Amino acid sequence: MIRQILLITFLIAIFITSSAVCDQTDKNDMTRGRIPLVLTVTAYSGGLYGWGIPYLFDADTTRVYIGTEMVSTFGGFALSLLATKNYNQGPVISKTIQTGSLIGTLYGIALPAVFKADKLKPYLAAAMLTTPLGAFTGYKLAKRSDIGEGGAELITFGSIVGGLYGLAIPYLVNIEDKTDSDQARIYAGSAMLGIPAGALAFNEITQRANISKGRARLIELGACMGTYYGYSFVLLGNPKKDRPYVSSMTVGLPLGTAMSYLLTQNGDYEYGRSMLIILGTILGDMFGRGCAYLFGADSWRGLAVGGMVGTPIGTFTTVMLTKNMPRQLQEKAEAMESLPLLDIPTKLALIGIHSVLAKNGNDVPLCLELYRTAF
Repeated sequence: MIRQILLITFLIAIFITSSAVCDQTDKNDMTRGRIPLVLTVTAYSGGLYGWGIPYLFDADTTRVYIGTEMVSTFGGFALSLLATKNYNQGPVISKTIQTGSLIGTLYGIALPAVFKADKLKPYLAAAMLTTPLGAFTGYKLAKRSDIGEGGAELITFGSIVGGLYGLAIPYLVNIEDKTDSDQARIYAGSAMLGIPAGALAFNEITQRANISKGRARLIELGACMGTYYGYSFVLLGNPKKDRPYVSSMTVGLPLGTAMSYLLTQNGDYEYGRSMLIILGTILGDMFGRGCAYLFGADSWRGLAVGGMVGTPIGTFTTVMLTKNMPRQLQEKAEAMESLPLLDIPTKLALIGIHSVLAKNGNDVPLCLELYRTAF
C-alpha cells in the first residue's frame, strides 16, 4: 500500500513538472504562472485528495471513490480558477508554490516512516496536511526573497537532488544490517534533511550571479551529464554490485554542475537556445551509439562508449550552430517546451538512458534499489 501512494505522488510530481511548461507566451510577465497553479491544484485534487478522503473514512463502495474523485477534481479546478482570477504574482511565485507543494507531500510521506507507521492511512493523512503547508511556505519564502525565474528553477532542482542524496548516503554507508522499520526511518530522515540542504546548495549558485532560466536549464543539464558519465564509466567496468554505480553518480553530479556553471559564465543563453542545446545533447548520445553500432559494435560496452563520445559532440555542435540565433527562432524553440515529452527528459533522460539499454543485471541501480527501500 505504501508503494501505491509513492507511485501516485510520483505521477503528481511528473504532472506538476510538465505543467510548468505552460503559459510561456503571455506578454504580461506578471500574469504568467496562473495556468501552472491551476493545473497543480487540479492534479492534487484528483491525484491525492479525490481518492484519499474516502479512503481515510473507510469508504467501501466503488461508487463513493469514483464520485468523490470526479467531484474533487472539478472542484479543485474551479476553485483554483476563482482564486487566481486576478493573479499578478508572476511565474516565480507560481514555481515556488509548486515546489513547496511537492516538498510538503514528500515530507508528509517521510514523517510517518520516521515514526515507524506500518499502515497507509498515516502516510496519506500526513501528505494531505503537509502539502498545503508546503505550498504556503513556498509562497512566503518567495515573497521575502528576490529571486528570478532561473533561481527558482535551480532551487527546485536542488531540492530534488538533495532528496536523492539523502536516499543515496544511507545506502552507501550500508545500513542493510538493520531491521526494515529502522532502515525506513533512516532513509526518510536522511531525505528530509537532504531536501533543504540541496535547495540551499543550489541557492548559493543563484546568489553568485543573476542566473536566467535558460542558463539554469543548462546547469541542470550539466548535473545530469555528470550523473550520466558517472554511471557510464562504472558500466564499462561491469561490476556485479550496485554501490559502485551509486557512488560514481553521486560524485559525478556536483562535478557536472560545477563545469556547466563555469562553461556558461560567458555567452548568451536565452531559453529557446537552451532548449535546443538540451535536445542536441540527447540526440548526440543517440548519434554516438548509432555510429558505434554502424561500425560493428556488438556489445553494451561499445554502445556505451559511443554514447559517451557522441553526447558532448551533440552539445558542442548545437552550441556553435545556435550562436547569434535570431529572436524569432528563439521563440519557436521556446515553444517546444509546451511538449512535456521534451521537458521531462531534460532532467531524466540522460540519467536513465542506460537503464533502457542496459543488459540484464545492470538495471538502474539507483532508481530500483533506493525506491525499493526508501519508505
